[in-house]
Amino acid sequence: MVDFAPDVAAPADAAARPSSRRYYVLGLLTVVYALNFLDRTIFNVLIEPIKKEFTLSDTTMGLLAGFGFVLFYSLLGIPIARVADRINRRNIVALAFAFWSTMTLLCGMAQSVGTLALARVGVGIGESAGTPASQSLIADLFGKNDRPRALGVYAIGTYLGVFLGYFIGGYINQHYGWRMAFFSAGLPGIALAAVLWLTVSEPKRGAMAETFAPEPIGPTLGFLASQQTFVIVLIGFCLTTYTNYATAAWIPPFLARVHHLSSAEIGTYAGTFKGLFGMAGTLAGGLMVAQISRRDDRWKLWAPALTSGLAGPVFAVCMLTSNFTTMVAALALTSFLVGFHLGPIFAIAQTVARPSMRALASAIILLTATCFGQGVGPLAVGMINDALKSDYGADAVRYSLLSAAVTTTLGALLFVWAARSIRADIKRAT
Repeated sequence: MVDFAPDVAAPADAAARPSSRRYYVLGLLTVVYALNFLDRTIFNVLIEPIKKEFTLSDTTMGLLAGFGFVLFYSLLGIPIARVADRINRRNIVALAFAFWSTMTLLCGMAQSVGTLALARVGVGIGESAGTPASQSLIADLFGKNDRPRALGVYAIGTYLGVFLGYFIGGYINQHYGWRMAFFSAGLPGIALAAVLWLTVSEPKRGAMAETFAPEPIGPTLGFLASQQTFVIVLIGFCLTTYTNYATAAWIPPFLARVHHLSSAEIGTYAGTFKGLFGMAGTLAGGLMVAQISRRDDRWKLWAPALTSGLAGPVFAVCMLTSNFTTMVAALALTSFLVGFHLGPIFAIAQTVARPSMRALASAIILLTATCFGQGVGPLAVGMINDALKSDYGADAVRYSLLSAAVTTTLGALLFVWAARSIRADIKRAT
């Protein structure tokens, strides 16, 4: 088991020195996060066959891809995160991981829309517990200046999962059917949950801070609400998360309907040019922001604002061009630019919160953004698709996805605004 006990008495600067143990935990939690997104994303590449088998509308598919997942994800995430600020976070992550992987298996066994929806809700319940506790663990292993890089590495799990979900889902669906795709996504998670339980132990809570004192829920929420940076970033992250989830859900149908790709081709193109380039952007964001923000904390938000703002017009080109090569290049660049902000924004949630409230801060910013992004994004695009179908036919998805270009641009403007208060808010938190 990876034991952190020898470090608990060390001062913060000593604890912050490189340690193979903390990087092992970071790597393992990143894989867990990747399988989190694999289990979410694989549904998106299966939208067309599921829609055909159950004879559903785009609006219904948007509900299943988004709102059906985030309903209990959002309701339960914050209470579970509050518990994670008090008890063993390793146990929470491992148990949640095993649960949502089992629910993914049950998606493949669904015999009706109702049972599929219930299984999707189960996936959301399990995943609501994993990420806030994981980010809190990482924040206790890495100091303020190293945290953007560490959480940038962690955040590549988003796009690694997207890549695997598209690639595995597309290939297995074409050759073995959509049910087998769910089975292949769920089984590895159950095994890896056991590895996490057996090889990782809980680090000292608040190890990267001078003091740690648990606070009641009222003062905790009051402090976070008083942190202007936290509130503005929360709103901006909701908008950029709309972009992420709307595109994740509807890029596969876009490639099928507008560019006439097969299921395996969709998995290859979407996985490579959205998944891998998104992963590269996320890793670059964590590494670059950790470096350039050492002298001025405002770069923790200026850099994400720049890349999120550029993503808007680039994605508009992706949707409107009729040239396949241009579309693929614009999709790749959009994925890089949108992925860039994830690690720094995750780090902001940890850095402007006190150690006693990091899991709750992470849960608020992540679950609220996910509720809006995944709950509203796929559903809104699906509804616009159905509304425009009579006029534009298969091209309706091209125009409905333009809403994602607008939201990332608005999110960028809010990140610039939030940068004005970040230095003062970090001082208040530490």
